Amino acid sequence: MSPLEIREAIPADADAIADYHDRCFKDTYSSQLLAGEFEAPDLAGTRQQLHDWFLPESGLETRVAVLDGVPIGHVTASGHQLVHLFVEPSHQHVGLGRQLLALGEAMIAAGGHTDFELHARVENVTAIAFYERAGWAVTDRLIHTVEHGINYHERVLVKRSPSCVPRP
Repeated sequence: MSPLEIREAIPADADAIADYHDRCFKDTYSSQLLAGEFEAPDLAGTRQQLHDWFLPESGLETRVAVLDGVPIGHVTASGHQLVHLFVEPSHQHVGLGRQLLALGEAMIAAGGHTDFELHARVENVTAIAFYERAGWAVTDRLIHTVEHGINYHERVLVKRSPSCVPRP
């Protein structure tokens, strides 16, 4: 087995990333999907969105974790916002998510931003708890999102760059 590599995402990564994104969604929301509370995102739409995000002119910065030539996680940032962070379900709970989150925060800080923001689907309490453990704070703000054929609400979480926090 080759070592884990983290590199810039390219459009050719979009299919593999869309596939594990779909698995993440179905794992996270399996009971809601079975109950018919909502539907899974359109996989073709996800593939196209990711492909477009990975183009150099997109304005988004994505790093992908690759193991044995296969993408297993990624983080996307734009300006002061952490836009996306997903890890293949079979590679979760081993620290890769924390590593990608730290990388995403570093990408935002490298852009000169001191106040970070991310949006997490309201029902994704596991992800929200993950971010809170990493120092992110849940705000009262909600964002209504329509994407890939589904409507949902997201919580807004914020974090101040550690380099901006006053030392005692």
